[in-house]
Amino acid sequence: MPDGYVRHLLFAFTKDNSASDNYDYGFDAINKDDYPYDLNWMIGDLRCTTQAVGAFDISKKYPLGLFMSKDGDIEIALDTLENFDTPIDLFIYDALLKTYTQINDSNYAATIAKGDYLNRFYLAFKSENTSFFAKTLDTEDITLKDTEISYLNDSKQLYINTNDKYIVKNIHIYNLNGQKVFTFSHVNSKLIKIPLQISQIKYGIVAIETDQGGLRRKIVLN
Repeated sequence: MPDGYVRHLLFAFTKDNSASDNYDYGFDAINKDDYPYDLNWMIGDLRCTTQAVGAFDISKKYPLGLFMSKDGDIEIALDTLENFDTPIDLFIYDALLKTYTQINDSNYAATIAKGDYLNRFYLAFKSENTSFFAKTLDTEDITLKDTEISYLNDSKQLYINTNDKYIVKNIHIYNLNGQKVFTFSHVNSKLIKIPLQISQIKYGIVAIETDQGGLRRKIVLN
């Protein structure tokens, strides 16, 4: 939570399907707390801290409710995975941005605006990324790693230099919530300096499309 507290949640599968996706008395625990920031399992309209469902199904997604009394930075992390013969993958699915962030080895981190988010975040077990933004967050073409991407604070310019190797076609800039802030289309250049006046965000993700693949970098924008 933005105030430094940690909300622990428990999620369980029952091989014999003794629990369901609905509220099951004796399995699911309703949240009785009143925190300024919180994350809960959403079972219908019920906010729960523990949820049990039926047997593991890789195709399912389970909704999370995120509650923010003010803007702030949050992280969602996997603490422990138990009782699986073979480890499974776990993702946080963002239905607004249509992105999947794997949390087995690293945390989902974002800056979230004040509000209640009931239909945005889900626990998922496989990635179905299709958007360019989602793909550039997941993978990076190693042939483009010589490309320089930075923000020139003195001149307020976005600087991209492919060292005369690749042609940059399109540029997309996102905030850390994954919301697109700027797009520059049909750039068609190997060395780029674009005036960029940004005051509303401190960090940005610059994603470029080139004639030989895609690349993204997180940079300081002010």
